[in-house]
Amino acid sequence: MFLYSICGKPQIFNYLLFFMISKEKKKQIIKELSEQIKKAKAIYFVKFLGLKVSEMNELRQELKKDNAKARVVKKNLAKIVFSHEGYKDEVSNNEANSFMVNFAFDDPINTAKVLWNFSKKNDKFQILGGITDGAFLDAEKVIRLAKIPSKDILLGRLVGSIASPMQRLLYTLNGNIQKLVVVLEGIKATK
Repeated sequence: MFLYSICGKPQIFNYLLFFMISKEKKKQIIKELSEQIKKAKAIYFVKFLGLKVSEMNELRQELKKDNAKARVVKKNLAKIVFSHEGYKDEVSNNEANSFMVNFAFDDPINTAKVLWNFSKKNDKFQILGGITDGAFLDAEKVIRLAKIPSKDILLGRLVGSIASPMQRLLYTLNGNIQKLVVVLEGIKATK
């Protein structure tokens, strides 16, 4: 217990009771996490200790744009949920008591990009790993996933690689036809 002041009057505050979660609340959290794990195409774990609330809200807004969700979870609850869902050893044993779980419901690559770009701006934000297609990815693999160009860029490259041989053939044929026209005009001019 410790003292703090509300409107100038000292109050006794038992911080242990304040931060304890009831069993009903824990069951609700486990149920929600389990549903989100089942719906997610990818799940990413990050360490966030030391970030400001405004920075966390900024990250949540960016994730919301890509139909992704961030949730701060106590490590013990996360271990229970993930082991129940078949991911026994995926929850990292880092020194933090809680960490952030990010669920990608649409595009796992865009969510990884958002997290990676955010980690480049904030030193206290660290990617720990993730799960996609039932396989665990370490932090390095998540960053490699984030470095993959966007779907639009990849489609553009594909179209370019398909169109390139046809364009070269067209330029080659046009070049030969132009040379023939120049030769014929030269013959016509000499006669």
